[in-house]
Amino acid sequence: MSGVSSATALAGASLGLSAVGTMMNVAGQTQQAQAQAGAATYQAQIARNNQIVAERNAELALQQGQVQEERQRLKTAQLMGSQRAALAAQGDDVNTGSDLDILGDTARAGESDALTIGNNAALQAFNYRQQAANYGSQANLYSANAANTMANLQFGIGSSLLGGAKGFSRI
Repeated sequence: MSGVSSATALAGASLGLSAVGTMMNVAGQTQQAQAQAGAATYQAQIARNNQIVAERNAELALQQGQVQEERQRLKTAQLMGSQRAALAAQGDDVNTGSDLDILGDTARAGESDALTIGNNAALQAFNYRQQAANYGSQANLYSANAANTMANLQFGIGSSLLGGAKGFSRI
C-alpha cells in the first residue's frame, strides 16, 4: 500500500508543480505583454508629440516667410524710392521713358524675390507637414501594436492553459 500512496503523492506533487508552472507561465506572459504594450504606448506618445512639434514648425515657417516676404517688399520700395530720388535729382521725368523702365524692372525683381521667399517658406511648411503626417502614422502603428499585444494575450494565456491541461491529463 505504501507504494500506491507514494505514487499518489508523487502524482499529486507533479500535478501541483505542473499547475504552478502553468500559472507562472501565464503570469510571465501577462507581464511581458503589458511591458510591450506600455513601451508601444510610450513610443506612440513620443510620435504624437513629434507630430505636434512638426505642425508648429510648419506654422512658424509660414509666419517667418510672410515676415521675410514683407520685409523684401519694403526693401524694394526703399530701393525704388532711392532710384526715384536719384533720377529726379538728374532732372529726369521718372514717370516716362527709360527711368520708368528702371523703376519697373526694380519692382519686378523685388516682387520676384518676395514671391521666392514665400514659395520657399511654403515648401518648408509642406516638408514639416509631411514629417507631421509621418509621425502621426507612426503613432497610429505603435498604438495598434499596443492594442494587438493586449488582444493577443488572451490567446497566449489560453495556449498556456491548454498546454498545462494537457500535462494534467498525462498524470
